[in-house]
Amino acid sequence: MPRICIIGAGISGLAAAWQLRQQGADCIVLEKAQRIGGAIRSEQIDGFLAEAGPNSIQISNPEIAAFLNSIPGLKDQQITANTAANKRFLVRDGRVYPVPMSPLQALTTPLWSRSAKLRLLKEPFVSRREDTSEESVADFACRRLGSELYHYAINPLVGGIYAGKPEALSLRYAFPKLYALEAQNGGLIRGALAKMRASKKTGQPRFKKSIISFKDGLESLPQYLSKALGTSVQTGVRIERIKRNVTNWTVDWNGNSERYDRVIITAPAHALSELPLPQDLQEALAPLAAIEYPPVSVLSLGFQRSSVDHLLDGFGVLVPECEQRSILGALFTSSFFEGRAPRGSILLTVFVGGDRQPHLSSNNASLLEQRVLPDLTELLGIKEGPVMRHLTHWPRAIPQYKIGYGHYLKTITDAETHYPGLEIMSNYRNGISLSYCLEAAIAAKL
Repeated sequence: MPRICIIGAGISGLAAAWQLRQQGADCIVLEKAQRIGGAIRSEQIDGFLAEAGPNSIQISNPEIAAFLNSIPGLKDQQITANTAANKRFLVRDGRVYPVPMSPLQALTTPLWSRSAKLRLLKEPFVSRREDTSEESVADFACRRLGSELYHYAINPLVGGIYAGKPEALSLRYAFPKLYALEAQNGGLIRGALAKMRASKKTGQPRFKKSIISFKDGLESLPQYLSKALGTSVQTGVRIERIKRNVTNWTVDWNGNSERYDRVIITAPAHALSELPLPQDLQEALAPLAAIEYPPVSVLSLGFQRSSVDHLLDGFGVLVPECEQRSILGALFTSSFFEGRAPRGSILLTVFVGGDRQPHLSSNNASLLEQRVLPDLTELLGIKEGPVMRHLTHWPRAIPQYKIGYGHYLKTITDAETHYPGLEIMSNYRNGISLSYCLEAAIAAKL
């Protein structure tokens, strides 16, 4: 039975421990904090359920669905996003428009001009980029879709996912699936059509993707994983030494000295220097400290339903950078998941800061509320102040996969090559979404 030490009880560490245990491994998860789950936090406040970090999980493949169903008791807690709230909204010229969800809607929407729609139709005929140098997300979008669609489609999308600046993010590493569509099929529309043809050719029904959470919030996921793992999850841990031996590793923690066949580190890149790693390994991983994590503030605001004019009949609204607003966007949280607000009330989750506007992020709830309410009032028709407010400020929020990010990934693979039994598993390695973190954990093998 292989013995594996996992450092960090965020979703990557807990999910990897559960996956490896089901394969027969003896895993222990060591967490410095008293609380598990990392950035996943759910708070009940006066009948509202506020999420401090991620709000949902996209079930993008059957492997993720099977993994979640394998966690004892969790399936009964699962809830699926309301299909009636499947709209997404964008802001243009101070107004909120639904994002087109079909080719016909794309041609008729007032969100984009006639020239932008004609430019979109030209996308399949745009030549594949032959230059092998790294390309930014902004350059890619402008080249394939034109300037207007960049500003009023891709830019706000990037703000909603990374809270980042598309001019700085690497297409290849930040959006590898978009990169592959052009590299393998010559373009976005061509790539989408090729996927449809491939699906029909196999004769197998396409997996139906869904967006889920849990009755008591997303924190149920790490809580149920921890419960299933039992005493294998240790919190409040002080790691005194991590030593590489000839064929295994020694980890000293809380007065214990244990030997392990493998060590999996899931700590954030900026926390690696705090681990008592061997000096040469510490030096090998030192470049990862330069990965940028801009600040993001997450402000949950509860309102009486009668105080908001907008129907809130969707998932949320994203704000293009060129609109010069104080918010990156807002989720209509109580619209797509049941039980997020008391009867007669609604819940919004507002995001501020990121790499786009780091100076606007703040841990001062009153200041932040004064900053965002004018935007919310104008865009959503809010007539009265909130009846509930909850702020979580993340000084270091989301790793930015910027131009040149391949250097960091090579640093990781080189370290793993030189130190057998070491593995780095985190959202700065495998992708920032919960789905990517789960996929990386599911891929873990003995």
